[in-house]
Amino acid sequence: MSLPNKSKWWLELAALTVISALVYLLSVNQFSYYRDDWYYAYDGYIAGPSIFKVMFSSDRPARGIFFGIYYWLFGSHPLPYHLGIYIWRLIGAYAALWLFNLLWSRQRAANFAMSLLFLVYPGFLWWVQGIEYQPMVASVALHTLSFALTLAAIRSQAKTAQAALWASSILTGLTAIALVDYAVGMEAFRVLCIFLAQPAPRRLVKTIRATLITLTIPLLFVVWKLFLFHGDRKATDITFQLGDLLREPLATSILWGQRLLDSALNVSFFAWWTPLRMHYPFVEKDSLWLGLTLATLVLALSLVAFRWLASASAPQPDSNPEASPKADSFPLQAIALGLAGTVFGLFPVIMANRFVIFKAYSHYALPASVAGVILVVGLIHALSSKRLQMILVSLLVGIAALTHRGLAIKAADEQSAVRDFWWQVYWRIPKIQEGTTIAAIYPGIDYGEDTDIVWGPANFLYYPNPQPGMDLVKYPLGGTILDPTGIRNVVEEKEKISATYRSHFIFLNYRRVLVMSQPSAESCVHVIDPRWVEQSQRDTEEIVQLFPHSKMEYALTEGETAVPLGFAFGTEPTHGWCYFYQKAELARQQGDWDSVAAIGAEAARLDLVPADPVEWTPFLQAYAVLGETKKVESLAAQFKDDPFHKEQFCENLTNGIQLKDEMQNKVDELFCRQ
Repeated sequence: MSLPNKSKWWLELAALTVISALVYLLSVNQFSYYRDDWYYAYDGYIAGPSIFKVMFSSDRPARGIFFGIYYWLFGSHPLPYHLGIYIWRLIGAYAALWLFNLLWSRQRAANFAMSLLFLVYPGFLWWVQGIEYQPMVASVALHTLSFALTLAAIRSQAKTAQAALWASSILTGLTAIALVDYAVGMEAFRVLCIFLAQPAPRRLVKTIRATLITLTIPLLFVVWKLFLFHGDRKATDITFQLGDLLREPLATSILWGQRLLDSALNVSFFAWWTPLRMHYPFVEKDSLWLGLTLATLVLALSLVAFRWLASASAPQPDSNPEASPKADSFPLQAIALGLAGTVFGLFPVIMANRFVIFKAYSHYALPASVAGVILVVGLIHALSSKRLQMILVSLLVGIAALTHRGLAIKAADEQSAVRDFWWQVYWRIPKIQEGTTIAAIYPGIDYGEDTDIVWGPANFLYYPNPQPGMDLVKYPLGGTILDPTGIRNVVEEKEKISATYRSHFIFLNYRRVLVMSQPSAESCVHVIDPRWVEQSQRDTEEIVQLFPHSKMEYALTEGETAVPLGFAFGTEPTHGWCYFYQKAELARQQGDWDSVAAIGAEAARLDLVPADPVEWTPFLQAYAVLGETKKVESLAAQFKDDPFHKEQFCENLTNGIQLKDEMQNKVDELFCRQ
């Protein structure tokens, strides 16, 4: 049954909501803080909402206001931020659907396709970092709404409504650019939309007249940026970034041209493949099947929506024929608008000596993504087969769903690993002395320069003491990067590095390094005591270099740590083997061998054994010290043909531990004679 062209518009909104919820919300309750979110959360927790004004005073003060409001509403609890990311994306998609319907009122199926692809756009990969990237997603949603409000103002005949629409358009546009300054290039996209929306007679004149109003947005921004605001961050300083062009115009122009081409291809085409290839290797087989099932479901829902829209889009008398271009002109218009919008949207990014790559700079694709999906759908609709058009768009939606599922699993697994790591540290160390630098190795996580995920949870765990109104948050504990320079600094034990970044100060003292290693997900966290190094077979050669330089005296054995904050660390994990291992390690550090043996007995009663054999070390030591020969022999039998662990046990049982002569002979016999 054919439906009127504008009937049941809410079904399109419902379809956008359901499909996007399947894509974005399945893992939302597993998310906490991801990478840089740790410092946003900790700074806010310690100093309160006012700290965000300080945090962004050097470059984007609007974000300080934005985060101040958010923190006043939600504090450091991560879930509202992750839901906020989703809600902003959904608002952006609703606004995009309105915008496209204003541009091409007869292209209902195509308009829905562009809105849906914009909503699930897989080229933006930082949505799992719910705090830091909140303003980026809000900005693109507000900017898209601003474009739609502009066209609605042009179409409006009522003076009062028109004035309100113009004011709303300017306000949302200014807010969008204030949050993300490199989005200013999309103001050219606004002008192109105005041009397309004008009826043919005197189109250019009408476009110029309407554009004069919208030019207040970029003009106000540029005047403020150049003459009123005095920031000190070079990355957002226009004159500093243009310095390369003035010094070497030809070389810089060529470089920018290459980056513009690469970025435009990434935004519009490679976004549908490269991120998928990047993130699905992280997915285990069971999760892969779930992801494929989800992608299939999303693809099927998309096909159903497109078939319904195709039947609902039969030609209808248009109340304003001049306002809507002919249907067969849509593909060419969409291709031209999408291509030009993508290029203009990327200009400020390229001029700031940045570019779009999916590993680190995917957020630079976000402002231009609305133009990128227009280009893609325009090319698809240049094909004559309606069925093929629906299939291709649905496939892209399925690819996006699969990409985001892989990313969500990777992020959730990483956050879970970080939380579990610090719960074990909480069981192991009552207090870490202020001024300590932590070298931490997480299982399967290469965090690169993002040491936030080391000192962030460490400070949240051991120094969660709010001091509202501070202008600079001083971190009691630091975390070192583990690149070749960081490893060398730990080994040489010379460097002292202090750094202030935005709203916090951190001090790295490489003479006070505490090394922690979790060699695999099956292993426990090993807080390295250089007296008795417990080296796992899964530890890398690079990490082993750090072990002799771990300073156990900064892992204090006295004092009681506050229970980890639930919103940062979740609920306490089940007390499995690693709980008893950490408690035994603590008792060993305290010299309480009786407690170590008692903990071992409790673990045995519960049939708990380690997945990493080196974790038998504290129990072997306790049994040897206490003269429990049968237990030593029983454990030794497991390592009869294991020279790697026998050598370690030999060293750890004879280094600084006083054994009775009989036990010493037994240890030598069992572990030290090859």
